[in-house]
Amino acid sequence: MIAAAVVSFTMYSCASSDNMSDTTAMDETTTMSETQTMGGETEDMQPETDANMNTDMGMETTITMTNPVEIDAMFEDIADTKQMDVIALAKSTPNLSTFVTLVETAGLANMLSSGGTYTIFAPTNEAFASLSQDKLNMLMKPENKAELLKVLQLHVLSNKVESFQFKDNQRIQVSEDKFINVSVDNSNIMIGGATVVRPDVEASNGTLHVINGVVSTTDDSGIR
Repeated sequence: MIAAAVVSFTMYSCASSDNMSDTTAMDETTTMSETQTMGGETEDMQPETDANMNTDMGMETTITMTNPVEIDAMFEDIADTKQMDVIALAKSTPNLSTFVTLVETAGLANMLSSGGTYTIFAPTNEAFASLSQDKLNMLMKPENKAELLKVLQLHVLSNKVESFQFKDNQRIQVSEDKFINVSVDNSNIMIGGATVVRPDVEASNGTLHVINGVVSTTDDSGIR
């Protein structure tokens, strides 16, 4: 068993230069009053092995970085997405196969398909092109599981947050000095530098937002 580092997600408004001292959130009618946390232990899980993936015995892994279907066509063959959990939803579209592979390799799939309520920021396959193949291969190795967890935990909130709740100049606190910036321009939402390209895919245990990049953090100086 490998214990997942507990990451605290607290939403702050950045309308001014001073942080809000509490965890109230986005406006007077919509709040995220509880600190958002993803923690607990994760089970050791081996990724499924196919022609494109093999992490055994130090062999390098090739991960798909293309989107087989159009973004607008994702999930169109599912009559009711609310009958599926967030991981089952991600597995239902080939555009998220790389994200699913990483989640399974990190051992988070069981947790995200069981109890709890989650918001998932799911990068498309093409989104992972921002990472080098060497970086992805490194993350897939069993000895680097803790590093993979750190990457994935930036893509999971422990409660349900719909797109209308995000406001411009918010940030999600990841640690004492690390934040995920949120920006909203009309209907365009950016989370940690990634744009939401398919919002609010409802699941039985939360919601999934498809994004076109890998979420990154900044510190108070703005440095990533």
